[in-house]
Amino acid sequence: MNDWQNLQQAGLTKQYAAVNDVRLHYVEAGKQHHQTVVLLHGFPQNWLMWRYLFPELIKRYHVIAVDLRGYGDSEKPKGINGYDKGTMARDIYELLTSMQLKKIALIGHDRGARVARRFALDYPDTVAALSLIDILPLELIYDQLSVSEAARKYWHWTFQLVPDLPEALIEGREEVYLQFLFNRSPALVAQLKKEGVWQEYLRAWKEPGGYQAALNDYRATYEVDLPKYRADRQAQRKLTQPCLLLWGDHGNLAGHPVLDYWKEVATTVSGKAIADCGHYVPEEQPEAVLQELLPFLQNFFHEGES
Repeated sequence: MNDWQNLQQAGLTKQYAAVNDVRLHYVEAGKQHHQTVVLLHGFPQNWLMWRYLFPELIKRYHVIAVDLRGYGDSEKPKGINGYDKGTMARDIYELLTSMQLKKIALIGHDRGARVARRFALDYPDTVAALSLIDILPLELIYDQLSVSEAARKYWHWTFQLVPDLPEALIEGREEVYLQFLFNRSPALVAQLKKEGVWQEYLRAWKEPGGYQAALNDYRATYEVDLPKYRADRQAQRKLTQPCLLLWGDHGNLAGHPVLDYWKEVATTVSGKAIADCGHYVPEEQPEAVLQELLPFLQNFFHEGES
């Protein structure tokens, strides 16, 4: 039995919604609960990256996992317009509004965490609690990391900004590039292939506009999001929600004072490195993630929230 069949048995359903001029795909379960948790995936994945967390979360919460625009089975507009995090956050806000959800906990990994950060800044009254997994503040990466560290850990951040060349090199070699990205955690690739999840990630990646959308995500981040965050920092505009930071102890954030960095842009910060873990934290160490996440959610959700 594959992961989707297992999750269907747990009550997960596939849904689509037209919001903010884009068609989003999402999965949903636990409608009987009055507290909602929204999950936003990272690059180059989709909602399936949360599969190990679903069974425990839906025992307690109404859970929605969205394919961000450009990813999974969501629509993939051409060009960089719409891939800035303000627009992607607006996608999620309009989806929640259409579902009459006024207060949520928001959890994001990688690119999804970047959308989550923007969402929490733009719609602060909607977010009861925020968890960002395996990211540093965007502006810090571009403005403070050394060239040598960027070359080792963030090479794709610069490569994918180049016009046209990445597309020319990736076309026809989509699986080679995708596997290279996941090889940051070599054991995970074998695990994904054994589970059949790799085939699903590859299918979405190779769909028309799939990898191109991911490239445009990074390009819009540099062109649109980076100036906004520089301005936010200059104006001392900070996240005000309780913020849980989790990261892999041998991923890109290893050796950095992660909590100190986030205290510069958020008022209430906690978190830790997850042991024996690289970048793909919820897939590599889901039990350790749940051990941190469940008490955090319980602390900041209150009866009567919707």
